[in-house]
Amino acid sequence: MNMQTKEKLDLGLPRQNYAVATIMRNFGHQSNVSLTYVDKSSLGLNAMDTLKYFNEDVRKYNIINGKNTAEFSKYSRALSLDLELLSKDNKWYSGSYATVSQNPFTSGQNFAGGVFGRFSNRQIESFLGAGVLGKNFNSETGFVPAHGVYPGYWSGFASFNYKMYPKVAGIAVMGPQSETRIVHIPDGTLTDTNSSAGYMISFKNSSAFEINWQYNYTRLTNTFNPIDENKYTSFVEGEIYEWHAVNAAFMSNQRKVVNFLAEMTYGGFYNGTNLNISGQVNYRCQPFGSLAIRFDYNDLKLASGYGTEKLFVVGPRLDLTFTNSLFFTTFLQYNNLNDNVGLNTRLQWRYKPASDFFIVYTENYLPENLVSKNRALVFKFTYWFNM
Repeated sequence: MNMQTKEKLDLGLPRQNYAVATIMRNFGHQSNVSLTYVDKSSLGLNAMDTLKYFNEDVRKYNIINGKNTAEFSKYSRALSLDLELLSKDNKWYSGSYATVSQNPFTSGQNFAGGVFGRFSNRQIESFLGAGVLGKNFNSETGFVPAHGVYPGYWSGFASFNYKMYPKVAGIAVMGPQSETRIVHIPDGTLTDTNSSAGYMISFKNSSAFEINWQYNYTRLTNTFNPIDENKYTSFVEGEIYEWHAVNAAFMSNQRKVVNFLAEMTYGGFYNGTNLNISGQVNYRCQPFGSLAIRFDYNDLKLASGYGTEKLFVVGPRLDLTFTNSLFFTTFLQYNNLNDNVGLNTRLQWRYKPASDFFIVYTENYLPENLVSKNRALVFKFTYWFNM
């Protein structure tokens, strides 16, 4: 894929070119290995344009001859090797990856990697994994988990579910479930522990219910404020917080034309409490498409001086199927904290199996009068080669 954006002076951005290329090879019964290259290049930069192109992704500062000098970061590149192994009986799975990034201003500790394993049969489902992120790893094209939050980290995570099949009318499977995740920064300091334990019940009509106890520990690696740093006291780097919460979720019969998912969590949140209610209502109009409305509500009450806030996000989504090769998707989202309405629409044409042409339009508005803040039109072309 190759895509180019135009100059955006109000954001301090020059013309930029994005490119992604992947080679994949299948082997064995259900395994594959792939090599992916990602490139982002800033075009038409002149050394004298540091005031014109001020965006922090483009303009960087270096100490040259004792002076803090502005220079341009003209490219960001990443190369990734991925391996997936799956047994013939589907009981064993392993995934691993190794990635390096490159830009003009950093060298060393520019790696990321991980290895994961899963075992699953009729009674047991277990998952185990570990990951590492170097301090200077940054692939600007894409999403880097926890980038800027930690000065590099290594993490481990595990989950275990046990399934029982009782001879009880209406119940298909039930059993206990648990998971845990830990994060350390390179000097060995424990920064995060997230654990949960609970019980789930799946019914024969495809509905499900679960309840979980949650434990969170965090040692802040950055100062931040979840509401408004200009109005309230911020949480400070180095502070330690622990809290517990209870979570319950219910999913209705997914075979119904109208179905829903509802979830509620209540408990601690740093030095206060939070009530979260979220869910989604779906309406299916076969064979033409579906309509869904997603919502998320948080009633945040922190310690004195840290703030209280009611946060709300709501977003309808429409999916339409015109033919077996032409599809349309659009969704709208309102966020009261960011005071933003976002629109995303996508037209997809599948001109041959596993090969698509996309037209994507996105725009952000001020909710008061729907005045546009920014917009983008993207064309994407994919073609599947058999080798």
